[in-house]
Amino acid sequence: MSFPPSTPRPIGNTPVDQAMAGAREIAVEFSERDTPFGCEADVLAQFQRLNGEVDRIRYGMLPALARMEATGALLEEGGQRSVQAWITHQWGTSPAEANTLATLARALHKQQLPLVEEAFQTSVLSLGEACAIATSTEKATAEWAKVLETADEGFRAQRPSVEGFRARLEYGLIAYKHERPQTSVRQLRDATKWFVARLDPDKADRDYDEVFEKRGAQFSPTFESGFLLRMWGPGADNELIQAALKAYTQPYGPENAAMPKHERVYDAMMRIFETALGHRECAKAPQALATLNITVPLKRLLGDGAAEPAVTEDGVVIPDQMVSRLTPDSWLRRFVTDEEGRTLLDVGRKYRCAPDPVRQAAGFKKPYCEWHQGCDMPRSWSQYDHIVPFSHGGVTSSDNMQVLCATHNRLKHRLQTKVNRQIWEHHHAQNRQDTETSGDGEGEPAPPTAF
Repeated sequence: MSFPPSTPRPIGNTPVDQAMAGAREIAVEFSERDTPFGCEADVLAQFQRLNGEVDRIRYGMLPALARMEATGALLEEGGQRSVQAWITHQWGTSPAEANTLATLARALHKQQLPLVEEAFQTSVLSLGEACAIATSTEKATAEWAKVLETADEGFRAQRPSVEGFRARLEYGLIAYKHERPQTSVRQLRDATKWFVARLDPDKADRDYDEVFEKRGAQFSPTFESGFLLRMWGPGADNELIQAALKAYTQPYGPENAAMPKHERVYDAMMRIFETALGHRECAKAPQALATLNITVPLKRLLGDGAAEPAVTEDGVVIPDQMVSRLTPDSWLRRFVTDEEGRTLLDVGRKYRCAPDPVRQAAGFKKPYCEWHQGCDMPRSWSQYDHIVPFSHGGVTSSDNMQVLCATHNRLKHRLQTKVNRQIWEHHHAQNRQDTETSGDGEGEPAPPTAF
């Protein structure tokens, strides 16, 4: 099959076309240069600024596209009925990305997100983060509108209106981004669930009941004398399943180092089934092996629906009905915090490895790796690191512990080692010069940070 030769897209002669052509040539020429040794950080920073300018250009076009969609000009002149269809075909994006851009475009056209507009113009938000807030806010607001439609007058009088709900959610997400500048798109979406749980305390339970009614498990035999197991249900139940699998999964060792994850999960499930069959007639059930850490504010535990929701260590919101079901058979651990939510636990200087209470306290309200440049690794997959190294006098306290994934924990150590080596080399060179000048053959010892 032969295809006709493709023709390059025509380039206009408007001032915008000429300015963009010049900027493109400069940017491409800069990107094609060889990066000098030691300048990688500056090059990455320049790439980030270039991407930010591209985002600003696309952001500026969105309200105009939504306006043409509303007037019908997008269909008559552009041949597409909706903004997302036009963006998909003309910009060559995926339907999912086009949908998020279209949602932001309509919100900007209707002036529904003034704080997002301000935050983007002041470089607090990127285009992707603005899209995430717009789509999350639009979805949550639409669900809240359905709740108000079926509620009685007394409920509507005590709850915010649709626009009030949207404004509060937008304000909370922008404040969250201001407080945590390295927050990613994924973390913003997770934060949306937390804020919605505050604004609509019954939402977690409604979602749980809705998905629980559609729960199921299905065994299907395969042609090769095997089987397939499919399960679906509420996300909160998934936390229990994952905790159980983690408890029954064998630790890494020489015998299973090369075993893929799906095989280890299968073996863990079989151990759970075998344990259940072995104890089905026991008069006293064995102690639970699985641990699922859930942080429940005291007011929420006492029935205050306006209090902060219960969450897992990875920030997953847990419905109140599950908390009530698990509480009688759970181990309750008290965390005393100040107004800022910082814990007061400290085991002092003697121990390097933090015990479980200190680790839980250090990770309080920190569901992701705390690397200063941002990271989406969940807390349950991360490690606990001394901010001030233990070897440099750092104490094993919740205030001196942070959550870092394995990659960034090792990277922090390498960077610190590099700094210490530079300090030592400088000090060693200075000592050598002093020795050659004085001729006494003695110099000052290397600084303690070099070791």
